[in-house]
Amino acid sequence: MSAVLTHYYAERAAVAPTAPAFHSLVEGHWQAVAWADFMTQAHARAGLLCGLGLANAERVGIMAPTGLAWELTQVAALLAGAAVVGLDAHEQPARLADLLAASGIRLLVVGDAASFLRIPLAARDAVPRVLCLSGDAAPVAWTGAWWTLATLATQPSVTPVPPTPQSIATLVFTSGSTGAPKGIAYTHAQVSLAVASILAAFPEITGEDRLVCWLPLSNLFQRMINFCAAGRGAQTYFVADPRTVMTHLPAIRPQVFIAVPRFFEKLNDGITQNLARQPAPLRRLAHWAMAVGERTAAAARAGRALTPAGQVAHWLAERLVLRRLRAIMGGEIRFMVSGSAPCPRWLLARFHGLGLLVLEAYGLSENVVPIAVNRVRDFEFGSVGRVLAGNEVRIAEDGEVLVRGAGVFQGYLHADPSTPPVDDEGFLATGDTGVLGADGRLRLVGRKSEIFKTSTGRKVAPAAVEARLKGIPGVDQAVAFGAGRKAVVALITPALEALPVLQEAGAFAAYATRVAAAVAAVMQEEPDYLRPAALLVHRRAFTIDTGELTSNLKLRRKIIEEQHAAALNRLFERLEQAAAASFCEALGPDTLMITA
Repeated sequence: MSAVLTHYYAERAAVAPTAPAFHSLVEGHWQAVAWADFMTQAHARAGLLCGLGLANAERVGIMAPTGLAWELTQVAALLAGAAVVGLDAHEQPARLADLLAASGIRLLVVGDAASFLRIPLAARDAVPRVLCLSGDAAPVAWTGAWWTLATLATQPSVTPVPPTPQSIATLVFTSGSTGAPKGIAYTHAQVSLAVASILAAFPEITGEDRLVCWLPLSNLFQRMINFCAAGRGAQTYFVADPRTVMTHLPAIRPQVFIAVPRFFEKLNDGITQNLARQPAPLRRLAHWAMAVGERTAAAARAGRALTPAGQVAHWLAERLVLRRLRAIMGGEIRFMVSGSAPCPRWLLARFHGLGLLVLEAYGLSENVVPIAVNRVRDFEFGSVGRVLAGNEVRIAEDGEVLVRGAGVFQGYLHADPSTPPVDDEGFLATGDTGVLGADGRLRLVGRKSEIFKTSTGRKVAPAAVEARLKGIPGVDQAVAFGAGRKAVVALITPALEALPVLQEAGAFAAYATRVAAAVAAVMQEEPDYLRPAALLVHRRAFTIDTGELTSNLKLRRKIIEEQHAAALNRLFERLEQAAAASFCEALGPDTLMITA
């Protein structure tokens, strides 16, 4: 294991100097940079940043699009002994101000001047130095030091003081779903331990592989994958706009792909919608082939051999349909990894039937080493796999998952040091409930803080209910509520492709009625107390800009509940009034409440 992150890049430059490291799209063509060239540029930029006055152990914020410039600046800052803070340019301005204040950034690297101007004025004025990657001029009335790559190149270079294993490598922040963001510092040794643990779990990743960097680099999840790619010498392709990633996959042909559950849900929706547009004979063929694929995959997971007829059916399904469906991911995928939130079991099974293996991983911001992960040759849908090296896991009496290890954080920035984040034995309470099976696999139940009791005393883990509802065609998000109430209800938002149609007269009510019927159907085998009694159906989707989603597309439940409190209260009142009667009523032009 390399104890300093920059050693991964240096070792790769020494072992394979001319091998391609990173690929960027330039005027429609992929342009590669070799490991040795990348490190030469990184060392040069590190010296120039130190020439600007960047001191060892200072914090560098990077708020720029995903791409080579982000990666190069990160490695340069690490070479200079600085700590990197990733900032999302699409974050709400008030939150950006909070992040800057909490992190104490001394140099802010921005993609362009427009991104910088999204930061509230007072927070901007607290940053002494700005480096603009696009070459934009300094904003009017800006009094701090403003540099571009062109002006930076004219400055003298200063030899950096390199980091040590105990130097802070990065600051990350919790999602802030219920309040102000809380910062966490991780050392080079801790992040390097995480990289080593991930690579040990995935020996299948090789120096010949192609990976895609398309998630925001402000999120440590994607940066960790890039560190792992450097550790094995795999090639990384940068896709700046995540909305275009699917258009580039046939050209990139990745062997390994990393995503969040929303990507896989959207991919499934896209496949379903595309098949719905095909002529009836092709539709029937595709559905037959997908059903054969799911049966074949289920047999493989159970260790059952296929009958001769089953083998022939799968051979035909592969040749006629399945391999064509896999081509949308480039055609060479060996496995994919889903992280940051639970992925529905039915969705994992569906992709496995297509020949696309999606492996769930589990971690949290307060432990830089992922806690558990499914492996290529050792996986189980419905579990998050076995515990990674570097972690020790136990289950508390109330079912909460506890973890201990060198990757566990030492406490939030500016927190009271007299209240350590771990117990007397060094275990961190994750906030998740789960079961550690005799087979060594960890199975999660839900967030401890999200599990609620109905007024009848029934415990409800909303994530399990929501996973079922999000599998309904045309549904984008589902959020379950019911703490202290007689019944569970759900807030539903439509899939993006359905939004234009819902503006037509009568279409919204028809959509809500259709969704309500589908909810009743998919939940009919569940216990009564888990079935939503009624729905709030919205005409718009949740967004990051409205504060309902985090930057990696997780729900901000408290904010959603606060924003929709009046409508939810009215829905619960209506349920009390209606008793067994059904209803469908409008709450303004964009919200309907309807029995499920």
